[in-house]
Amino acid sequence: MKKSLLALAVLGAFSGAAMAQSSVQLYGIIDLGVAHYSNGSGSVTKLGTGIQSGSRIGVKGTEDLGGGLSAFFDAETGFCANGGTGSPNTSNVGPYCTGGPGGQGFMGRQAFAGLKGNFGAVSFGRQYTLTFVDQANIDPFGYGLTGTISNIGTIGAPARASQSMIYQSPNFSGFNVAGMYVFGDGLGLTTATTTQTTGAYNLHAGYNNGPIMVGLDYLRVNSNSGNPTNKHTMIVGSYDFGVAKLAGMYAQNQLGSATGVSGDKLDVWMLGATVPVGPGAILASYTAEKDKTTAGLGAKQYAIGYTYSLSKRTNLYTSYAHISNDSGQNYIVGDATGNNDAPVVGTGFTSSGFALGIRHQF
Repeated sequence: MKKSLLALAVLGAFSGAAMAQSSVQLYGIIDLGVAHYSNGSGSVTKLGTGIQSGSRIGVKGTEDLGGGLSAFFDAETGFCANGGTGSPNTSNVGPYCTGGPGGQGFMGRQAFAGLKGNFGAVSFGRQYTLTFVDQANIDPFGYGLTGTISNIGTIGAPARASQSMIYQSPNFSGFNVAGMYVFGDGLGLTTATTTQTTGAYNLHAGYNNGPIMVGLDYLRVNSNSGNPTNKHTMIVGSYDFGVAKLAGMYAQNQLGSATGVSGDKLDVWMLGATVPVGPGAILASYTAEKDKTTAGLGAKQYAIGYTYSLSKRTNLYTSYAHISNDSGQNYIVGDATGNNDAPVVGTGFTSSGFALGIRHQF
């Protein structure tokens, strides 16, 4: 009996040590707000979900493997916190808000695993692109609210990619580099006659130390013929003065086709500011896009917003954005999950959006 008790005690000690070296966390965001969108002559007022940040639930964890090596994972799904749209007890956007950027099915926001150590980190699965991460970091609206840079500023750069591999270097006194490779099947580049192995690749170099952040990114996305559908080059930067944080971006997107013919060349730039005010902050940005190949396809957006922290996990927000389209363009004001479903007719119209809501993180 004593031997059995001793064995159980030893087993419990080892089990406790193993648990101390591992962690698993359930987390999520519930974001709801009243929003009004107007696109030319069409408008809609609604209870939106995922205005500042896409409503989500996920599970992530790490395991210490010893010798400075650890494993990590993250699996995250979007959901419609407002119950979706359509008639009562139904939804026309799917059970996981798959109608917008909130996800592509169950655990479709992110799903990856990897290893990290003194060499840096490698991860595999569905992940944010390196270009998206830099855009979200310098956007005063954090890629959300009605002022999100994604309304016109991303000019075709995808936020996530399936079947991807990422390497991220250690931090060298603020300097860092990263690379991302996406298999063609992850972008659907498979036909009855062709399978394109390389779907995309994304390169990043940056500096982030103290008040300064600078990033340089290059993203190439292929068609099923191997020719680029777009080549996206971007530089971003920000400086935190304490009383205000200023940020800027310049990006260039060279469109292409499966036949290898070059398409339009697009330029976009953004200037923004975040001004702390008490427990909150005032947000502002101005974004402009110009099509250097075809006239009449540009657009301009100005946006202003305010967030107020009730606690470390809960905040209130409000924001307003306005887009002026050139004669041939039809961009609309959206938010973190593309809530603008007001009618869109023709081109050259103005679009605006206003939102007031609450976000809780757990």
